[in-house]
Amino acid sequence: MSPGRHAANDGSFGRSASGAMLRGIVLILVAVALGILLLQATDGPGPFETTTPDESGLAGGVSTTASTETGQEASTTSTTLAPIDPSTITVLVANGGGVAGLAGAISEQVAAQGYQTAEPTNTKRVDASVVYYTPGFEAAAEALAASFDPAPEVAPLPDPPPVDDLEAANLVLVAAADLARE
Repeated sequence: MSPGRHAANDGSFGRSASGAMLRGIVLILVAVALGILLLQATDGPGPFETTTPDESGLAGGVSTTASTETGQEASTTSTTLAPIDPSTITVLVANGGGVAGLAGAISEQVAAQGYQTAEPTNTKRVDASVVYYTPGFEAAAEALAASFDPAPEVAPLPDPPPVDDLEAANLVLVAAADLARE
């Protein structure tokens, strides 16, 4: 067996270790600086920004207001998002009212408003109509519900959904007898 090599007694090991430590500290500082820059670039609304509905209630806007130390308003900026395009939304109407032809009739009304419609279907009986929405389609559900009198309740799509096959619908309108027209 041959004897192992040992560090020289000239202090080179200490210089090498301190150089590695210095490089490590510099890398950590660069990573922290990059992280801060990325977080600032991707941050959402600041502490003085709020989201408010626009005049139609179909889409939101952003209002920014900052206050001075005296409590007076310094500036206000308002931006309104575009209204919802119904032709990009698919609605499935389900008859939950037990009225013959209800889902078909409501589906025709929905299509007349410009929405895409899935094949009407039936579901269990309900006392009141509901527009269920998939994630990201709450504003569209509110707009659809507002087009009916009385306006149905709006709620997230439950699990399990009220129908077996959603047919790739973004909204499910479960129509009860309250939407039946005589």
